[in-house]
Amino acid sequence: MNAPPVSLTAFEGVPWNRAVRAVLRREWALVLARPVDLLVQALFFAAVASLPALSVAPTPATLALLAPGVLWVAALLCVLMAGWRCFHDDLRSGWLDQWLLCGVPLVLLVTARLVAQWIVTALPVLLLAPLVALQYGLNGATLGVLMLALLPGIGVLVLLVGVVAALAAGLRQGGMLVIGLVLPLAVPVLVFGSLAVRAAPLGEPAGAHLALLAGTACAMLAFCPWLAASAVRIGVES
Repeated sequence: MNAPPVSLTAFEGVPWNRAVRAVLRREWALVLARPVDLLVQALFFAAVASLPALSVAPTPATLALLAPGVLWVAALLCVLMAGWRCFHDDLRSGWLDQWLLCGVPLVLLVTARLVAQWIVTALPVLLLAPLVALQYGLNGATLGVLMLALLPGIGVLVLLVGVVAALAAGLRQGGMLVIGLVLPLAVPVLVFGSLAVRAAPLGEPAGAHLALLAGTACAMLAFCPWLAASAVRIGVES
């Protein structure tokens, strides 16, 4: 998605909080300008999560076994589809150049960009996850655990994709680099998320897995914006 034309005066001389809000408003404006992108993400998640249920014998035991892994893989693919060009178009349009020149710490602007991406990516997944979960016969308790796990889990995946997308911005084969680097890094998130969802119907406590996901999200939020900001600076200056 190409960024709208902007001028350097959009940020010059404004407090940091106003600059961050300007970044968030811009991302929201882009979403409103292209609502079909959210629809495509939602349909993609629903399709990827639903197809395995249609390709096997629909017994309750089989569906319960498939559900955690399938839903988390679908969420990962949705994040990759939405975020692999996270900084690519902004670099080509010159928007990132203005970030470096505006006098606001780059890490704050990158953090705002990643948080906006987190919200936009999580929204269609969280809205459709209950409907998709019905195909697998998940009960209310399991669905609640799934929703609680998806929120920080998607955040971790978005931050991972954001860092790699910042490194790959401007590269001709950047998409392949993002996929190749993110997939192995995302394995712990998929494992913790799947274990949390699998524990709920068995009556086992899922709090430990949810705590690991939440702790991982907090740790990634503390470090990933700095890494992404460094990658953005290198990409702009090169």
